[in-house]
Amino acid sequence: YITNNLRLSAMTFTVDVRGSLSAPTTAFVYPYGSSYFNYQCSRYNLTNDENGTDSEDEKEHLSESDIVIDLKYIKSLEAKDWKDQDHYRVLGIPNLRVKASTKDVKKAYKYMVLKCHPDKSQGNTKVDEEAFTCIQKAYEQLCTIDGKRAYDSVDPIFDNEVPNVTEHNKQNFYKIFGPVIEKNAQWSMSRNVPSLGSESENIDHVNDFYNFWYDFKSWREYSYLDEEERDKAEHKEERRYLDKLNKQERTRRKKEEMTRIRQLVDNCYACDPRIKAFNEDRKKRKLEAKLAKQEAYRQEQEALRLQKEEEERIRQEQEQKRLQEEKEKAEAEKKERQKQNKLLKAERKKVRDCVKNNQYFCKSEDNVVKAMENMEVLLQGLAIDDLKKLNSVNKNVGDFSKLYQSYMTTHLEALETKTKENLIKAKQSQEQHKDQSISADKFSVQDIALLVKAVKMFPPGTVNRWNTIADYLNQHSAICKSYVSKDIIQKVKNLQSREGDDLKSKVNEQAFDNFEKSQKQWYQRRVRGMIDMYRLVLL
Repeated sequence: YITNNLRLSAMTFTVDVRGSLSAPTTAFVYPYGSSYFNYQCSRYNLTNDENGTDSEDEKEHLSESDIVIDLKYIKSLEAKDWKDQDHYRVLGIPNLRVKASTKDVKKAYKYMVLKCHPDKSQGNTKVDEEAFTCIQKAYEQLCTIDGKRAYDSVDPIFDNEVPNVTEHNKQNFYKIFGPVIEKNAQWSMSRNVPSLGSESENIDHVNDFYNFWYDFKSWREYSYLDEEERDKAEHKEERRYLDKLNKQERTRRKKEEMTRIRQLVDNCYACDPRIKAFNEDRKKRKLEAKLAKQEAYRQEQEALRLQKEEEERIRQEQEQKRLQEEKEKAEAEKKERQKQNKLLKAERKKVRDCVKNNQYFCKSEDNVVKAMENMEVLLQGLAIDDLKKLNSVNKNVGDFSKLYQSYMTTHLEALETKTKENLIKAKQSQEQHKDQSISADKFSVQDIALLVKAVKMFPPGTVNRWNTIADYLNQHSAICKSYVSKDIIQKVKNLQSREGDDLKSKVNEQAFDNFEKSQKQWYQRRVRGMIDMYRLVLL
């Protein structure tokens, strides 16, 4: 395989031959040859004399009949002002100008030499010599590619004016901007310059046009306007300095030219009716897309709403069905309970009558009332199966008595056990309340005052408020140092309730007593001081 790398001064080819051959080597191949020469000629608009053909810019456009000799203008020129003269007019080709090829310039020069040579003059020889010198200067400037390009870049008759953005220019857009774009297209380094087109052009053509002109590359250069002549420099350092000054001035003028081109394209874009139409069409399509999106969203929301309504309807139907089933079930259960209650009442009545007929199984009449109470408690606690079992043996008094007594004993023991458990729970609850009261009693009057101050100092919203208040009391209390957030919360609740009114009054009384005591001590010190002073005076 071959790798081709183009450098500034040479072209490098790396050749790697696989096999048993020697190692690859690097060779420097200088760019030359017919293909490379033709490429450079087409790139820089040069004449390809080697192949005997001319590029498009070197084709001859001129005939002798097209040469216009303006003797009055030529004889009015002075050789010292040759740089300010119209060279194309001097050579008689004012109409070709930038379109003139080097062959046209050469042909026009030969024709002017034949017509205006001083040897053929019959009048003022000095004037003719001056005119001929100007012809020679014009030819020297235009006979080379670089010289012609330098002069064409500053052609005095070229109009650099840029049309403004006005309503008149918008209405006559193609008439105003078309010729201006066409004239400025001659400065393009690319030959394929897109035209302004017409109002029937599509958006792709318009976009290509503006993309090209916004990236416009101009070949205009301003060496012809150099004010400093480097050939007159006396030494190398002066020439370098003059080159630097000329380069700065060329760069400034080139920047102004690109700014002018950019302004031209901006104004053209602002006045282009196609851009306005395309923008309106884009806005219309965007609006249509937005409306379509909104419509799709509305339809989607409508579908969701209908779906939710359908789901809600189904849910309500199911809920109504469930409620109806629950209602029917409740009614059935109620009827069943009523039925069971009737059975319970009937069975209880049978047991009650049987026990009553047997004198409640009491040996003395003093225990009848207690036996009646126990019987009612037992009847309320027995299930229907137990009641049926009792009634099944009510004909045999002995069996009934044994079964009844066994149920009574079991029920009373269970009731006693439950009562003991309730007593234990009540005792534990009392002890807990006692601990809480003990915990609440550990707040002294001074600590309550500190608590009120801390609650005001740390309002609701404070991070870890109750822990912070507890830390504050532990830090400033002289009696208790073991307050926790639970104690603080309980005490604050007590203070906020009616039970805390007495505590608040106590705190206020304590505060007043402290104030009265401090005032009394102050007066005593004051009186003692006055007595001591009186004694000193007497002494």
